Amino acid sequence: MKQICSTLAEKIQFMDIEHTHSHSFGHLILPLQGTLRLASGQRSLLLDYHHVLFLPPECEHSYYSKDRNEFLVFYIPYTLLSPNCADDDVKYLEFDDRWRALRFLMLNECEAEKTSTAALNQLLYYSFQLIQQQQEYPSVRYLHNHYHTSISLQTLAALEHYHAGYYSQWFQKKMGVSVQTYLQKLRLLAAKRLLRETNYSILAIAQQVGYEHQASLTRLFKQWEGLTPQAYRKDSVNK
Repeated sequence: MKQICSTLAEKIQFMDIEHTHSHSFGHLILPLQGTLRLASGQRSLLLDYHHVLFLPPECEHSYYSKDRNEFLVFYIPYTLLSPNCADDDVKYLEFDDRWRALRFLMLNECEAEKTSTAALNQLLYYSFQLIQQQQEYPSVRYLHNHYHTSISLQTLAALEHYHAGYYSQWFQKKMGVSVQTYLQKLRLLAAKRLLRETNYSILAIAQQVGYEHQASLTRLFKQWEGLTPQAYRKDSVNK
């Protein structure tokens, strides 16, 4: 472990020995070389050159690496964290060009003869903004893009790196509704738009939003709107 500035940051080479611990501060981990395997709760993650990781305070995690590796790790006191980073969520994000530019600036600042704490904190604040911009959950994005197809719980769980048995609980906690209800609402919104804006048949609309039979769409409308798709279309035309 080679320290490169204050206790805020250091370059770390992880060993092929699994360790489990937690800290009172947050971790921002940026890749430099190799891979790191990490588990937290029900999530198993592979941190590599394509991903950046943020661990919130008091987050128990296990980690090890089987290859030559090096990571830039920031230890961030709770008082410095933005609200979106102070919750209990592990953030596993794409390491894109914005992160590469930020890492370059962070390394330069940390390796400078005189490190500016103010400059480093400003870079950390920018990293929090990136985290917030990228925080949309992959499985929720997948639901929005594929609601019209058959979607398995296993597919959604894999996108969040959770076991399928835990994913439903996690989704309910984060979104306030079950996966099934969320999917129904997406299909309902799409069907209502098609009923208002097109002359497609009810069967065609049902199939476009993910149902094989017209009766399935009718049940959906009666459950959430209290009327049939035909009645909804008629009402929308008369308004």
